[in-house]
Amino acid sequence: MIMNLIIKHLVSIGILVSCFAELTGEVTLNQWQRDTIVIASEPDYPPYCMLDENNEPVGFSVDLFRASADAAGLEVKIKIGVWSQIKEDLAHGRIDALPLVGRTPEREDLYDFTMPYISLHGAVFVRKGTDDINSVEDLKGKEIIVMRGDNAEEFVRREKISDHIITTATFEEAFRQLAAGEHDAVVIQRVVGLTLLDELRIKSVVPLGFQIPQFRQDFCFAVKKGDEILLERLNEGLSIIIANNAYETIRNKWFGPVVHTGMSARQVIRIILFVILPLVMILIILWIIFLRHEVVRRTANLNLEIEHHQMTMARLEDNQRTLKESEEQIRLLLNSTAEGIFGIDNSGVCTFINNSALDILGYLSPEEVTDSDVHKLIHHSHTDGSSFSKEDCLIFNALRDGGKAYTDSEVLWKKDGSPFEAEYFSYPIRNEDKITGAVVTFWDITERKKAERELLALKNSLEQIIEERTAELNSQVQKLNRSQTAMLYLVEDLNSISSELKEERRKLEYSNSELEAFTYSVSHDLRAPLRAIDGFSKFLMEDYYERLDDEGKRYINTIRANASKMDQLILDMLNLSRISRATISMTEVDMGAIAESIYMEIATEEEKQQFEVSIEKGPVVKCDAALIKQVWQNLIGNALKYSSRSDLKRIEIGHRKENGEVIWSIKDQGAGFNPEYKHKLFGVFQRLHRSDEFEGTGVGLAIIQRIIQRHGGRVWAEGEINRGATFSFALRVEDGDS
Repeated sequence: MIMNLIIKHLVSIGILVSCFAELTGEVTLNQWQRDTIVIASEPDYPPYCMLDENNEPVGFSVDLFRASADAAGLEVKIKIGVWSQIKEDLAHGRIDALPLVGRTPEREDLYDFTMPYISLHGAVFVRKGTDDINSVEDLKGKEIIVMRGDNAEEFVRREKISDHIITTATFEEAFRQLAAGEHDAVVIQRVVGLTLLDELRIKSVVPLGFQIPQFRQDFCFAVKKGDEILLERLNEGLSIIIANNAYETIRNKWFGPVVHTGMSARQVIRIILFVILPLVMILIILWIIFLRHEVVRRTANLNLEIEHHQMTMARLEDNQRTLKESEEQIRLLLNSTAEGIFGIDNSGVCTFINNSALDILGYLSPEEVTDSDVHKLIHHSHTDGSSFSKEDCLIFNALRDGGKAYTDSEVLWKKDGSPFEAEYFSYPIRNEDKITGAVVTFWDITERKKAERELLALKNSLEQIIEERTAELNSQVQKLNRSQTAMLYLVEDLNSISSELKEERRKLEYSNSELEAFTYSVSHDLRAPLRAIDGFSKFLMEDYYERLDDEGKRYINTIRANASKMDQLILDMLNLSRISRATISMTEVDMGAIAESIYMEIATEEEKQQFEVSIEKGPVVKCDAALIKQVWQNLIGNALKYSSRSDLKRIEIGHRKENGEVIWSIKDQGAGFNPEYKHKLFGVFQRLHRSDEFEGTGVGLAIIQRIIQRHGGRVWAEGEINRGATFSFALRVEDGDS
């Protein structure tokens, strides 16, 4: 609450001082102006960076970055890209920041990092039934899949985990390959892996139980190396949202609260483990007693009762197997959490411990901790070395005071003798209204305490700034009271400036219109000298052909060919300009019928004999018929041209309806293109084939994109060299359209 008041006070001061700065000429607060930065997010790294059903970027890290940027006075624009590309974009300054970057030695030279806001554990995922991988050493010689450019790739290469490393564009692709029987294992952050498997509904892949201590990563916001101003503002924003509890709100949204007042998943597991299972055993015992009573009551039908008893025993065996499977499932769930969990009996002796607790405390196996006094093992002393009595140990409060749940923070000790600050939750275990022990959940809060200390220092600094700014503001208010008349003149000046700005905007719009007319006129006038060049070169060919040697004839032919090519370029420019200015006339159009008519119109008789063409019927879509005909003419013309040298001459035109759009595609088996350069396809004069291979100006696809964009749609392409290409465009359809 105090930090919220401080921030609101600072913002109010910034607004008032900005309004009066021009009048007084003494104080400016440019640091409160909002700047716009561009960041990038991955589409499939849940629950940290991903896309929702509307293809909008969401996730814990995305929401956290937006909140931090807003607190620092920054506007954020987000673009979507695969990890290998967007981290290159940041290194070369094409974007300003990334919301989720693991801090590794390899990345220290490329980026600067904010303070960490979360730590994640790595894990190894394999197919069910894999029994030859039980440790990190077993991965040597195995085929390991990682996402290209991810810190998992950097880790396995840095640690030389295996000589057989396979990279994919996304972890979704990696899990699909593993589930399909390809390769041996996937290395990924445990939480991300479990979330992806749940979303993909893959049941055949599971994480292994052992930890990877070297693959525990601190995740931060990253900026380009040397961008200290943006780094400082992001650190300030992150500190503010931690102080005003916005961080906890975002964390609770994506992961659930750390301490719940209601029934959490962890509490449900505890209830299952320590209440429901004992209850089931009691019910089994009662059932056995009931059977014995029935044996006594039905002595006359002893043989039948014996058979019935045998059937009951078979059921009990099934129940015991079910209980064993449930225990194994609970153990798997305990070992899949990032928090440390252990159980103690009434004397403080450890009864069980999960893998995360072993990792945090630095132990290698449960046997080192179980059957040992927890207090003597991890809670024996204060940080100054003085003894810590067991009676003062708050962790054991769940065993006292009537067995109430208890939460607090204390200093715990690792196996190597180093202390760390930990927050914990102690919950009593009850059996028939008797406390038989407690379950303790804890996590390392060293980094959080460090951030709190840094935040406190920042708070003190902000309080000093507030005092200084308040004094300055009081001085400005006093001067303002003496300058009422000057304020009236200032308002008149502002009104005058506003009128001038409107007039300048009108002039700019007029200039843009004149520029467009000038461009169109120049494009037309360029054709006149070209026609003269073509005409006079034609006269030379007709009147002086016999007087020219072969080289002269070649020159004349080259002049005519280039004049013709430039004329076609100008025509394409005029067409592109016309499309940009044309008025859209929306009518109901049968897309299948138009595609079929365009094919019959532009295909030669020879092409109609050679090509196998299939065109789906319908549907009716509201669009500009003339412009859509231009789209089909360019797409079908390209398919015929680039398939002319292929052995398989097949063109398929079809459609599908998805998310309120009709998507039309045209697929050929022609020359295709290099997919690495598909982003250049729709640029003006961009060609991926030489002109001596396939003629053209490189404007056709730009015209297609311009037409589709004017309809509010989108266009894209997929292809491979010598394996054909598929061009697609999508148009929005209204409810009720066929």
